[in-house]
Amino acid sequence: MNQPLPDPSLSQLQNWFLTVMTAPGGLARGLSLAQQHLGMAEPDIIRIRPGKQSRMHIYANGYILRLQECLQADFPVLHRLMGNELFNFFAHNYIWRHPSRAPSLYDLGASFADFLLQSQPKNETHADEANLLLQFPIEIARLERAFTEVIRAPGLEQNRDTKTNNAFDLLMGSDADIYIPACLRLLKSSFPLQAYWEQAKHAAAEQDLPAPPEPETSYLALTRQNYRIQLISLLPWQYHFLQAAYSNPGLHQCAVQSAKETGLDVQSLLVDICLWQPQAQALGLLTNEKMASF
Repeated sequence: MNQPLPDPSLSQLQNWFLTVMTAPGGLARGLSLAQQHLGMAEPDIIRIRPGKQSRMHIYANGYILRLQECLQADFPVLHRLMGNELFNFFAHNYIWRHPSRAPSLYDLGASFADFLLQSQPKNETHADEANLLLQFPIEIARLERAFTEVIRAPGLEQNRDTKTNNAFDLLMGSDADIYIPACLRLLKSSFPLQAYWEQAKHAAAEQDLPAPPEPETSYLALTRQNYRIQLISLLPWQYHFLQAAYSNPGLHQCAVQSAKETGLDVQSLLVDICLWQPQAQALGLLTNEKMASF
């Protein structure tokens, strides 16, 4: 004679519900995992009247729908660009592949752009133009994720750094340290995204979006200054200079790296950097003061 199962504790019940509702693959997969790992089947937990069906699918589906809504909120331009049906198709599969594990929903969309890239068909016969067309939504996703990170990161609101470096001293071989603010994100794009972004973020519906721009390499910076987020176009040497500063605070070495990437003369570039530095600091692109990391 089978012995009845003891009443589960509250923690066991919570663990069972969490497994069933959030398992990648849906309710059937969740029920299977719960029975396999926790030793509890649905009839052991849910009282189902004869002839009736369990309603656990409502909660499991609702969980996915809420997370899809969170991704829609984090990627509003991408959502309108792709359309509701296509966006939710990718969002649903992304949530199954990358289930939420952090207590904060901030982390949910961190890998969404990479997921979209990995979801593209690996077909070498596609024309370059077609490949770029598929790339555009991914670059919008990267821009929107960077926007979310800039909102969350420590900004320059309390920073009063006005010190700049002397071009003559740098040309004579002296060096200075510069630092990248925690709220700065750099993007290299195959499209000129700035004008598109400024129009698209105010579009109320899919039909209000501007047409995607023609392909053209652009360099962008997202930063926060005085609690306002700015998207700033950069020259190639400015982008590579700031990119180098992430790993090396020495201004001279950053200039050398930028010159190497762009083919410009280092001495001329040092002069340009010193002339540009006050503007860069005013825009929140760099600082002479080391900030807390994020």
